[in-house]
Amino acid sequence: MSFRLKTIIGIALIELVLLAILVFSGLNWLRGSNEQQIELDGELLSSTFAIATRDAIISTDLANLNAFTQDAIANKNIVYINVKNDEGRLLAGASSLPDDKHTPNYDQRPSESEDDIYDIRTDVVIDEWKVGEIEFGLNVSSFNALLYNAQKYAVAIAALEIVLVALFSLAFGSLLTKQLLKLQTGAKRISENGPGDTVPVKGNDEVAQVTRAFNDMSIALDHSYTEISHEKNRYKVLADQNMMLAEIVEQSHEAILVTNKEGKIQRVNHAFSEIFGYKEEGILDKRIMPLLFRQSMDTSPAHCISDAIENASIAMVKAQCLNHENVAFWTEITVFPIKNYSGTVERLAFIVRDVTDNHEFETKLKEAVTRAESATKAKSEFLANMSHEIRTPMNGIIGMSDMLQETPLNREQQGFTDIINSSARDLLYLLNDILDFSKLEAQKLSLQEEYFCLRKVVEETMTMISIDAAKKDLMLAIDIDPALKTEAYGDGFRLRQILNNLLVNAVKFTEHGYIKLIVTGSEDLAKNRVDYTFCIEDSGIGIPESKINNITNAFQQVDGTTSRRYEGTGLGLAITQRLLTLFNGTLHIESKENHGSQFWFTIRLPLLGENRSTKFALDGKNIAIINADPLHRAIFNRYFAHWCANIQYLNNPESVSKGQTRYDVAIVLLSNNVSLPPSITCPVIGVTPHIDDRTPHTDDAGITLISKPIRMHVLLREVLHALNQKPLPMLEPSSDSYRPRFPDKIKKMSIVVVDDISYNREVIRVYLSELEPNIQFLSNAQQAFDQYKHRPFDILLTDVSMPDRDGYELTQQLRRYEHEHQIPPASIVGLSAHAGRQDFNRAIEAGMDSYLTKPIVREDLTEALIKACRARQAFLANNAQS
Repeated sequence: MSFRLKTIIGIALIELVLLAILVFSGLNWLRGSNEQQIELDGELLSSTFAIATRDAIISTDLANLNAFTQDAIANKNIVYINVKNDEGRLLAGASSLPDDKHTPNYDQRPSESEDDIYDIRTDVVIDEWKVGEIEFGLNVSSFNALLYNAQKYAVAIAALEIVLVALFSLAFGSLLTKQLLKLQTGAKRISENGPGDTVPVKGNDEVAQVTRAFNDMSIALDHSYTEISHEKNRYKVLADQNMMLAEIVEQSHEAILVTNKEGKIQRVNHAFSEIFGYKEEGILDKRIMPLLFRQSMDTSPAHCISDAIENASIAMVKAQCLNHENVAFWTEITVFPIKNYSGTVERLAFIVRDVTDNHEFETKLKEAVTRAESATKAKSEFLANMSHEIRTPMNGIIGMSDMLQETPLNREQQGFTDIINSSARDLLYLLNDILDFSKLEAQKLSLQEEYFCLRKVVEETMTMISIDAAKKDLMLAIDIDPALKTEAYGDGFRLRQILNNLLVNAVKFTEHGYIKLIVTGSEDLAKNRVDYTFCIEDSGIGIPESKINNITNAFQQVDGTTSRRYEGTGLGLAITQRLLTLFNGTLHIESKENHGSQFWFTIRLPLLGENRSTKFALDGKNIAIINADPLHRAIFNRYFAHWCANIQYLNNPESVSKGQTRYDVAIVLLSNNVSLPPSITCPVIGVTPHIDDRTPHTDDAGITLISKPIRMHVLLREVLHALNQKPLPMLEPSSDSYRPRFPDKIKKMSIVVVDDISYNREVIRVYLSELEPNIQFLSNAQQAFDQYKHRPFDILLTDVSMPDRDGYELTQQLRRYEHEHQIPPASIVGLSAHAGRQDFNRAIEAGMDSYLTKPIVREDLTEALIKACRARQAFLANNAQS
């Protein structure tokens, strides 16, 4: 036998062995990996099926079990499924086999199946108690076909390789041997690592082609394995997702429907049957629109849903539907398209929610809101009318009692008059509280911003309550940081109201001791604002801890019994809290029963720049302060330190002359034990305990008297006056403390007063008695208009609410007449018992120049007439020049 033949035979044998190894190992690896994956998938499906059916097996729910088996065999990989109970009795089953001759063999592996069915049986257990079993068969025909094709391709390639070796090894024995060695090496790698590994190829001869074919086979096997693995994984993921979504949809309490693009129903969940009363099999492939809207197809919601179906868009409507028994109920319907991976719309999904309860609640809520708004409007109108009706007679009571107090009366008559006047004003304050509370409750009260002096507001408010405090011999103290910027911009009137409410309460509930008002500030230069903190501290009866949280509620008092010691409406703190809400502030309360209280709050106002400072006003001066109580010593220390003065506290006036220090001014805090000395070596300023001591006043001995509460600028002004120094501009007394006087020119003007109530005309007659010759009093608007046409007057005081024609109509009629006849407009002042901001605005819009609220305050009336006189003079002067 020749060497070549031996070579050919040897190489052929080697090639045959190598190919056999390659094919055998590759097929074994392919069979083992796929078989293992199929068995794992079978175990996963077994667990899933057991969990999905155990409740139905226990309850013997054959309908759900039959539905489950039918859904299971819809998957082409499952050819049959049987569900049995713990006794082995068949509960439900389904099969896609053409006949039932299949005999399960649960002991064989997928590759051992002769009929391409891998049989699986699993127990359904709960807490290790078997309740049933599931038998199913997986279709492994594709797996067996894969193995068969792989064997066929491997045998074909091996045969081709042997033929090629036999034909071409004669000429290329040595090369063949070398290539076979390479193939052997590659086959080992494939056997170890699996398909996909390749052998390097050189040249383009037959051996190289065989090697390439070998590589192609390895790559083809690798691709086949990858595709099979990918498909199995995708199937698993999709199966999990579909199962989860199916459970969500089926268990939802909202009706869910799936239709095709034309709106024909393909699937509904269980909730739909419960809500509408239709069974799924009875409505499949029917159009959804008639089902949802029945006889209401021409309504707006129906058109909206129809457009959404036509355009495959999203829509949501609220509509009334009918169930199977023609019972109407309200629903919320949402429709949206379902798209595939390429973005094409394949189906539409509908979610129908039963919102009947919500609809009924919304309807009742709207009705309640309407009733509440009507009630609020009626209440506001009632309060406004009551305010007018009460203020009108009060105008006469207060006006006449004011004038009566200025007439000669004996002591008993003066007492009666004071009681009448005080009671009327208390009633007015009560009326204002009720109106303010009503406006706050209706959220119709807003802050009015204007420039004001915060220090002045605080000191004037404290001074106002000093008379009532004097009746209880209470000590009042104002503690404002001398360096604090007190020029402010905001609603000074409402701030005054807040402070007054708190201070009046403090006086009411404090029987002895003191009331102290502390004001501090924190500047934020970066944000150009100041946070002012106000604290009212008293030594009164305090508040029980259980009552603190409720004390600011409307009509709430610590003692709410009819026999309570302290009278009042209980509105003060409620109004205060709500006013602070407008300031974005909150009332804080710290109190202990029988140990006094602290009420404090913080408001934020814009920073307006530097105040006119009083620093160094008493630089180097020596001041003696006699009989200073501890409450005022801390205040004096801050004041005089700011003014850069030297102070010394003494116990009695005689000590001023006995010491070695020469004092420039002595300040004596008078009391029952300390009085003004008959003679002293320096100017003296006496501080009386109460305002009833006629302050300020200077007697013949040059002693100046001021009263508590001590006001910083008043004290400084009097000290500078005692030192014979020129007072600072900001310390000059305000002209507001003096009653304005009529100028002589107003006595030459004609004035008409119109009011349908006689005692109101009489009050104004008394107030304006010095102008009596020039005033004409009329009882209705027609008389005033006729008078104006006959002889135009300069100033008109008109009541707003009059029968037949009110003050607004009279004003508009006069303005039209003036415009038509080119007459200089008269100055018109409205008088009304309506006290709202809207009433003032209405008066100005009607053409009035000013507006006063009844009861008329004499000083306000005088000021209004002076302004009217000046405006009239200025207009006539300008008109004469032109």
